[in-house]
Amino acid sequence: MKIIDRYVIRQLLPPILLGLLVFTFVLIIPQIKEHAESFIAKGVSPGIVLQAMLLLVPQALALTIPMSLLLGLLIAFTRLSSDREFVAMQACGMSLARLLRPVGVVSVLCAGATFYVWAVVVPDSNQRFREIAFNVVAQRAEYKIRSRIFFDDFPNLVLWVRDVPAAGGGWNGVFISDTRSTSAPAVYLARRGRVSIDRARQRIELVLEDGTHHSSNVNGEYEVSQFDRIWVTLDPATVFPRAMPPRGPNELTIAELRARVADMEKRGESPHQELITIHRKWSIPVACLVFGLIGIALGATNRRDGAMGSFAIGLVVIFAYYIPMYLGPSL
Repeated sequence: MKIIDRYVIRQLLPPILLGLLVFTFVLIIPQIKEHAESFIAKGVSPGIVLQAMLLLVPQALALTIPMSLLLGLLIAFTRLSSDREFVAMQACGMSLARLLRPVGVVSVLCAGATFYVWAVVVPDSNQRFREIAFNVVAQRAEYKIRSRIFFDDFPNLVLWVRDVPAAGGGWNGVFISDTRSTSAPAVYLARRGRVSIDRARQRIELVLEDGTHHSSNVNGEYEVSQFDRIWVTLDPATVFPRAMPPRGPNELTIAELRARVADMEKRGESPHQELITIHRKWSIPVACLVFGLIGIALGATNRRDGAMGSFAIGLVVIFAYYIPMYLGPSL
């Protein structure tokens, strides 16, 4: 690359990075506020909260990279125009088309980065965030259960424990009243107990060790049995109504989306949401190339409004691009 190309790229990078920081911060703040408050209220450790909040960044980056590119082009070229550097370039025989070389390099890099974020990073980060959210919800029982206080959040189950160790890992002295079966209510007494979560099968159980099982039937017969270990299965659909659902379109790669489209078409179902997601994964990276052309066309003028005018123009163009793209599928 020639000196003039490197010079133009150096002028572009600072406003692009600044715009990326500002736009990403603005887009991610509402989500951070919503999810962070929920996690903190459930007693989640700061490390897990920070990890979950970082997983929200790729979703915002997929939108803010093209925005930042357009803003950076407008601000950088407005500065070059106001300082009459474009006049000097033209006096040296350099046309506006010649500036497409450095602008094209930056636009292609931004398009590639946006496509990688949309196609690879966003599906994985979204799914990982959903897994963390599910784990937090599923483990809330261990956070809410207190020693010598009846816990009745489980439908038709009452749980009482004598001691909750500060180190975690379960409870000591467990009493459970199980009235889910009206014909055969049961009572469990155990020395130790804990919550067992099978995330693969989304199964939640209370594991009791070294105890007795008391039950009676409709005939009035009373039975007592001892056990070394027993599992009391809970229904996650009623205990944890927000349990993690299957992957949605935003958590799938392009290849997985195409496979789902083919499967839905075979079943006679409409795959419009999956098709929209596939096209969005391509259209937003291509926006970097479109914004590159728009930015150089609007920025390389002799306007006197300066950086604030470029910022306002950039916002108008961004809204004109993104609003129809999201409003159309909603309609």
